[in-house]
Amino acid sequence: MNPRTTGILVLVAAALGAFIYFYEIQGGEKRREAEEREKRLFSAVEPADIAWIELAPGGVTAAKLERRDGKWQLVSPLDFPGDAVAADSLASTLATLASESTLEGPGPPEEYGLGDSARVVRFGVGETQHELRLGKDAPVGQGTYASTGSGAVYTVARYKATSFDKSPDDLREKRVLDFDREAIRRIEASWPGGKVVLVREGEPPSWKIAEPIQGRADEETVETLLEDLATLRADGFVDAPPPDAEAGLAPPAFTIALESPGEGEGAAPRVVHFAIGAEQGEHRLARGAQASLYTIPKARLDAMPRDLAAWRWKQVARFDMTEAHAADFFFQAASGDPVVIHAERGENGWTSSPEAFAEGKLEMALAELSHLRAEGIESDAPDEASLRKRGLAPPNAVITVFGARPAGERPAEGESAPALPVLAEVQVGDIEGSEWIAARAAGDPTLYKLAHAFAEQVPVSLDAFRNRFRAEEKPATPPAEEPPKAPEDSEDFPAPGAESP
Repeated sequence: MNPRTTGILVLVAAALGAFIYFYEIQGGEKRREAEEREKRLFSAVEPADIAWIELAPGGVTAAKLERRDGKWQLVSPLDFPGDAVAADSLASTLATLASESTLEGPGPPEEYGLGDSARVVRFGVGETQHELRLGKDAPVGQGTYASTGSGAVYTVARYKATSFDKSPDDLREKRVLDFDREAIRRIEASWPGGKVVLVREGEPPSWKIAEPIQGRADEETVETLLEDLATLRADGFVDAPPPDAEAGLAPPAFTIALESPGEGEGAAPRVVHFAIGAEQGEHRLARGAQASLYTIPKARLDAMPRDLAAWRWKQVARFDMTEAHAADFFFQAASGDPVVIHAERGENGWTSSPEAFAEGKLEMALAELSHLRAEGIESDAPDEASLRKRGLAPPNAVITVFGARPAGERPAEGESAPALPVLAEVQVGDIEGSEWIAARAAGDPTLYKLAHAFAEQVPVSLDAFRNRFRAEEKPATPPAEEPPKAPEDSEDFPAPGAESP
């Protein structure tokens, strides 16, 4: 084919493709958008333009929401923060509500339930007020009759029409507390017979107990509490609360104050208060920032730490399993010298000697040690007698986990190799005759309480290792018997290759 002709054909094809793209695809999308907008009952309204919404569903108390400083506020029948998700959904539905059909020559509004019995939704955009009336369900299809005051009668999707059937409680903010978890710098919690004050300080920031003792706080307990409070939702509301004594709030079963820095230089700190009161069936009354009381599930009180030990640091060991390179399991023997099982990770996984762990048991033990938290604390500074009573003077078992030697760190000629870095060292006491297992961490004088389940994951004695964690020894294979050997010069057993007589 002539090159010139080929070039012309390529240009024609490109032009045709561009025409199809811009006219059929992009143009088609714009036409569809325009057609959909024309079907909207309020085509000039966008969700963000709606300043207020008033619902007057049949047989339900009217409710009105207003947008204030970017947040929704319920202003009728009472003043209360609005549910942002519910309010935004209403605004979006109003702005995009489309007609599925328009009745020709409609009868009187009462015929379609659009008279006095209609469900009415009013909303404002700037100085303009709009009205949507919702009536009966259409006899055919999944539509509901609707009108906007223009005299026309439409059908709209039934599921969208029912989305406006909301009571005032449906539009109220169910979140009990509003705070930024990362901004909290001080926590004060109290309960009958106890109190604790925590502060978040240092770099990187960490939680510490300031009262009634001073020490490191349990980060997991604090973060779990903040998560629970941030996600706490009310099941209901009590807008005419009884006196505090009747509501169980004098004194409360649990109170907490969350403090964060104020906005702007020199501003007072922002403090969020919360209190849990008396039981009401399967719920408890609770007080937040509003005058109304909330009802919350009764079990939520159980999740609140109401014991000083629950707030205290109880991390006995913590390390990254991928950084573990070796481990020593030191066991006191009933008689004779202690036994040490040395484990090491190689290219083919973990191995141990002089006695081998059963398959998977060593990895299970190290995984448990990598995030070992105590159930409680027995003593901050136990004396020698207490340690001896708990099997920790000397320890019944000592488990040490080592990291890898830093890359490139080699001993000079004639020098011994530097010790491997210690990731964790746990001393374990006797488990017999106790409701818990005594344990200590190297360098920490605290006597911790471990649950008995720990002994199911980690060998806590030589007997436990040999009975539940050691690999079974394979029986020795007896040597194979050799066939009888013919004596030399025997007539009965001639030499190979010799002829028989």
